[in-house]
Amino acid sequence: MRKTPFCLAFILFLSAVPANAGTLDVLQGKFGFNWNANPAREKCVKIEGPLLATFETKYKCDLTAISNTSSGASAHVCTENKKDGKEYLIFDTFRACDRERKDQAANE
Repeated sequence: MRKTPFCLAFILFLSAVPANAGTLDVLQGKFGFNWNANPAREKCVKIEGPLLATFETKYKCDLTAISNTSSGASAHVCTENKKDGKEYLIFDTFRACDRERKDQAANE
C-alpha cells in the first residue's frame, strides 16, 4: 500500500519525459550564432520555430557538446549541408553565446 504513491509519482515522471528526447528538440530555447560569418556582425538568436525546423532539414547537428570554444563554454554545432555553408555554435544561455561571439570577434 505504501508503494502506491511512489509508483504513481514515478509513472507521472516518465510521462513528463519527452518521447523524442535526443532529437534536435534539445536545442530549442538555446542561443546560437553563425560563426562562419563575421562574428562582429552576427547576433545570438534563439533557437526556435523556423530556425529549428531548418536545422532538422538542412543541417547536420552534433548533439554531443564540445568544450573547446574560445570562451570555454560548452556548445553544440550545427553545420549546413552545403559547401561553405553556415555553421552555428549553440549555447545554453544568451550570455554564453554572446560572450563567445565577442571573443571570436576580438580574435579576428
